[in-house]
Amino acid sequence: MKVLLTLPRPLFPPDTGGKIRSLEIFRRLAKRTEIHAVSFADPVRDAAAIPEMSSVFQSYTPVAWRETKRHSLGFYQELLTNQFSSLPYFLAKCEVPHFCSTVEQLLGRQHFDVLFCDFLHTAAPLRMIDFKPKVVFEHNVEFLLRKRKWELEKRPLQRFVLGTEWKRTQRIESQVCRSFEHVIAVSTDDQNSLRHEFAIDQVSIVPTGVDAEFFCPIGNSSQPGHLAFVGSMDWDPNEDGIAWFVREVYPQILRKVPNASLSIVGRNPSSRLRAIVSHEPSIEITGWVADVRPYLAQAEVVVVPLRVGSGTRIKIPEAMAMQKAVVSTSIGAEGLPFRDGHEIRIADESKDFAQSVSELLQNRSLRHRLAATAREAVVREHCWQAVVEKVEQVLEQLNKSEAHAIAA
Repeated sequence: MKVLLTLPRPLFPPDTGGKIRSLEIFRRLAKRTEIHAVSFADPVRDAAAIPEMSSVFQSYTPVAWRETKRHSLGFYQELLTNQFSSLPYFLAKCEVPHFCSTVEQLLGRQHFDVLFCDFLHTAAPLRMIDFKPKVVFEHNVEFLLRKRKWELEKRPLQRFVLGTEWKRTQRIESQVCRSFEHVIAVSTDDQNSLRHEFAIDQVSIVPTGVDAEFFCPIGNSSQPGHLAFVGSMDWDPNEDGIAWFVREVYPQILRKVPNASLSIVGRNPSSRLRAIVSHEPSIEITGWVADVRPYLAQAEVVVVPLRVGSGTRIKIPEAMAMQKAVVSTSIGAEGLPFRDGHEIRIADESKDFAQSVSELLQNRSLRHRLAATAREAVVREHCWQAVVEKVEQVLEQLNKSEAHAIAA
């Protein structure tokens, strides 16, 4: 089988959950299937990633593109102008004519069995392209993610902007999911949302995996009372979640566990977040790190306090694979098959979240039992090879269906 794969960005460095998931799947799939990849790429920022992409795939075509820096003057000008567009801002940035023409040229020069669009970001610009079959990999139900953020927002101007954003996202996401021959979701929850919202049936599930040999227990290196949160801090739901945790939850933990400390690990933390934590000396913000495992190893408990989101959080099975106790909100753990009180602790109110974390910090046997059970479940059910086989099954079935349709 020959696949043309479109990606929002190069997959190197794999420093976001979405990039990690895509890289783990597609580099394994590329050993068994001929994959030609295309993505947006910043000629300067992504210079080191381009040769790495070429080494993974049969071919790689970068499309020059430079994203406006968040919270810059240009960013706010674009955001204001976008209020008169039919597209939400995060997709309007991807409406690059050269990207579409590059994909069309590749499809015209070679025979491909499938056009595989990773994320809505690359599917939306190609929704009208005359090629079948097309697949879109929905790592999140994008409109739902933005709707949940709108529901939490209290500031009038921001609430207005988020309201228009999720409604426009819903319209374009509906067009894409209905016009593509197949949609891949990452959980049963997302599958049900896509089917219900867009009245489609062609939705398969490819669950989140983990490399349990790479993410594994590292000796006895945890520090008493230490907590960790891992995630890209330039993704709004991560910043919102950890800001809520620092303001509402962490002070309650400190009252019960005075030696508690917290590491916030992830790229591009904002000045707003740094200001929020500046008053608390027991909290460190690391920024980007080459390897998150040492920070996870130091933690007795890993927290996932997300209040907004869709899809699944890869940070949870990674922490579990390292045999760490995890406390998450319902949205943080949404779509993952882990049971409250067995492999994970789930709490949504600040008081309950603080109680769960404090109890695990104070009760060593309970913490170790939860962590061991979680590690066993991840190793047994969430290896990447099984995930790749599910993707292969989807592509093979889709290719057979298309061949039958052409013959008929």
